[in-house]
Amino acid sequence: MKKMKKLKRSIHFLLVSLTCSSFLLTFQACSTDDDIEATTEEFDDSNFETIDWTTTTHSSEVDPNMDEVFDNNTVKKLEIVITESRWQSMLDNMTETYGAFGVGVNSESADTEEGSIFVPSEVFYNGLEWYRVGVSFNGNSSLQSSWQNGILKLSFKLDFDFFGEEYPQIDKQRFYGFKNLNLKNNFDNKSILQENGNTDTYSNSVHVAFYKVYIDHGDGAEYFGLYTLVQELDENV
Repeated sequence: MKKMKKLKRSIHFLLVSLTCSSFLLTFQACSTDDDIEATTEEFDDSNFETIDWTTTTHSSEVDPNMDEVFDNNTVKKLEIVITESRWQSMLDNMTETYGAFGVGVNSESADTEEGSIFVPSEVFYNGLEWYRVGVSFNGNSSLQSSWQNGILKLSFKLDFDFFGEEYPQIDKQRFYGFKNLNLKNNFDNKSILQENGNTDTYSNSVHVAFYKVYIDHGDGAEYFGLYTLVQELDENV
């Protein structure tokens, strides 16, 4: 009789152990799936074709085309398209760094060592599209002052290969040979021509041009203003 009871207890313990093991394996599998989803959720838009890609316009195999990008005789147009959620992420990052939008200038400088976040965007120019271009707000004290003064016409930085690892289709993507471009909002300049005037003397070292910039962050293209496109001298072109 005692042997039967002992045998029953052993069988019961074995069944409990198997049940717990099965639960743990199921839980671990679910956790792994959740982790994978969390790491890929931000870049779940990787299925696309670069139909506008040409060697001349998009590849790193050509020299930077100064005449095309920095034409001082023409005001050109750039449109930047950012999804609503990614635009909100950019604004949230600004709030975390500089405080609420339009609350007035804070005399204390914010800690901006990490810089503003980059998000993927699409850039349209002259009927062509550049894909998953990294875009961020750009600047230090001028960026802080613009934000705190309620000026949403902020400076931008474009990095055409920032997300090259996340999107293999755009590896080494360039904009007519340029990897990085800066769009300055001319904050606190007495004249928007000041940027151009200051660099005419140094035309061999830096190039600028004027661009009308439109931003589409979910509600259609919105005119943000006339910007100065400034060459980044230390970029790896």
